Amino acid sequence: MISFSFSKSKIAIISLLTIMLLALGFIISGLPANVSYAEEKESTTRTINVAGSAIVTAPPDMAYINFGVVTEDIDAKKAQQKNANTMNKVIEAIKQAGIAEKDIKTINYRIHPKYDYTKESGTSKIVGYSVNNSVEVTIRDIDETGAIIDVVADSGANTASNIRFALSNNEEYYNQALEEALKNAKGKAQTIADVLEVKLDLPVSVNEQGSYSPVYKYAEVLRNDMAASTPVESGSIQVSANVNVSYEIKE
Repeated sequence: MISFSFSKSKIAIISLLTIMLLALGFIISGLPANVSYAEEKESTTRTINVAGSAIVTAPPDMAYINFGVVTEDIDAKKAQQKNANTMNKVIEAIKQAGIAEKDIKTINYRIHPKYDYTKESGTSKIVGYSVNNSVEVTIRDIDETGAIIDVVADSGANTASNIRFALSNNEEYYNQALEEALKNAKGKAQTIADVLEVKLDLPVSVNEQGSYSPVYKYAEVLRNDMAASTPVESGSIQVSANVNVSYEIKE
C-alpha cells in the first residue's frame, strides 16, 4: 500500500493551482469558435477637382544691362592695363550718373591670346592678346536706362549685351495673379456643381505654382559717336499663377 503525506503549505499551493485551472477552463469554453473583427467602413469623400490660372501684366520698374570693355595689344600686360584704365573711367562715369556702387557688379573678366595661323606650315603663333572685362549695372529708375547707356558709351565701353527689365515688387503682382487664379478655379468648380446639382463644401487641398518672366531686349554694340539719346522701350512683364483645387461635395 502506497501512502502520500503533504504538508499544509503544499496542500494550499495545489488547491490554488486547481482553482486557476478551473477558471481558465471556464474562460476558454466561453469564447466563440470563430473570432471575427468588425471593420469600420470608411466613408468615401466626393470631390470636384479643378485648375485655375491668371496672368497679371505690369510695367517694369528696374533694368539690368551688361556692358564691357574689350582691348587688344601685342603685349598681354599692356592690353590688360589699357582695359583697366578704360573700365575705371566707365565705372566712375556711371557712379557720377547716380548709380550706387552696390549696383555695379563684375560678371566676366577674360584674357585670351590671338593667333595667326599659317596654312602652308600648319602652324600658328600668338600675335597679340585680347582682354574682355564685363560688368552688370542695376538701374533702379527705369526712366534713366537710355541715359545710362549713353554715359557708358561716351566713357569708353565698346560692348553691350541684353538689357533685362524686371519688377522690384514682383511678389505684389504675383499675389494679385494668385487671387485671380483661385477665383477662376472656384468659378469652374461652381459651374460643375450647378450642372451636377450638388453643393460645394470647403476646399480639401490647394496646390499653387507661378512664373515670372523678365523682358529681355537686345542691346546693340555701343558706339561712341551717338548723336542722340538712346531710346529704350521696356514693354511689359507678365506674372502668372496657377492653382489646382479640390472641393468636397456636401452630402
